[in-house]
Amino acid sequence: MAQLYFHRSVYKSGNKQATAKVRYLTRKPGHTLSRADQYERFIAEGREDLYYTQTRNLPDWARGSPHVYFREAAEYERANGNAFEEWKIMLPQDLSPRQNMALMRDLVDTIAGDRLPMTYAFHCPTTMAGTKAQPHLHLILSARQNDGIARTPQQYFKRYNRTHPERGGAPKDPALYHLKAVKQWRITITDVVNLHLERAGCEGRVHPDTLEAQGIERTPEPKLLPSESRAYREQGIVSPRMQEVLTIRANRERTRADEQASAVEYWDSRKAELGLTDTMDLPAQLTVIGEARALVRDQTPAQRQEQEAQRLHERGQEAADDAWLDAVLLWAEETGARALRDMGWEAVQEAREVGQEGLEAGLRRERVVAQEWEGVEQDLAALARQLDALDTGAGRSGRVPVRLWDKEREQGWGI
Repeated sequence: MAQLYFHRSVYKSGNKQATAKVRYLTRKPGHTLSRADQYERFIAEGREDLYYTQTRNLPDWARGSPHVYFREAAEYERANGNAFEEWKIMLPQDLSPRQNMALMRDLVDTIAGDRLPMTYAFHCPTTMAGTKAQPHLHLILSARQNDGIARTPQQYFKRYNRTHPERGGAPKDPALYHLKAVKQWRITITDVVNLHLERAGCEGRVHPDTLEAQGIERTPEPKLLPSESRAYREQGIVSPRMQEVLTIRANRERTRADEQASAVEYWDSRKAELGLTDTMDLPAQLTVIGEARALVRDQTPAQRQEQEAQRLHERGQEAADDAWLDAVLLWAEETGARALRDMGWEAVQEAREVGQEGLEAGLRRERVVAQEWEGVEQDLAALARQLDALDTGAGRSGRVPVRLWDKEREQGWGI
């Protein structure tokens, strides 16, 4: 049954693993060995599983050596920057070694093309039981693109200068770090693998999503240490994690049909989405897959800019609303509309919905009412003083002198 395994590890600047990683992939030390010496060492180390290795797209200063390039990447890349990445991609057991070699070349072309510095290797060890081959592609790559400008190692890994490219470092490929890039690479790798499986006449297909996302209840296998696999293969030692792997594999038959049905359904839908047809030759189909990947890479910054613009628009609208409220409350303060000040934001929002004209009319009415109440308050205060005076007069003579207010006299009031 075909399965997809894609694992990505990122190594930051300053790490000391670059040479060891290149040596493991290529089975070559930093110095040159003859082919006979290499194979002798492979057998001695139990590493005779290397089928093919190659390096491409290195700048001139690396002198064709991946050891030099990735060592300098780890040393000169900016602080805490990504110096290089290591990818491991499982190749289908359904395909022959020759067919997997062709698949490997198409994967490398799709991932790196003629732009990204890369070292890759086709490894094919046997399974733990020693009954089947376990082909996989190892690759180490850098995000620094080959733009044809000569630079020293120190300059090569500096920040890219968009205005004057010759003054800065080599540009980085956004396909390696844009939003959800790893997920998009899983989809692209799945496309290329399924294309080769289909053209080879194999029934198996692979799916880019997790089992959980596909609605399939099966626990994924835990990752084993190389020492655990070797101890089981050579000595039959079963560690707790190895036992877990063996149990999961024994139960896999229960979900095998569901997994393959899900993968086949996905690939049929994906082909329709991409517009892939049986009449297209392999290069044309790979071009469509590459263009789909580039489209996602190029659209992602635009989507981010659109989201940022929308966020700024919303913040600007919110700021405009706050400024409008402040202006209205200041207006209410200056015109003496005390009731409006007490209404708060909710009432002001309702007034805003009614419209500016309605708000102005309400303010005018409020001013009139406030003026009338101011006059009434003055009259009541005068009446209170008059009553106090009457109280005092009654205490002295027993008679209550009544003094009319000027306003009462004007209106003809009397006793």
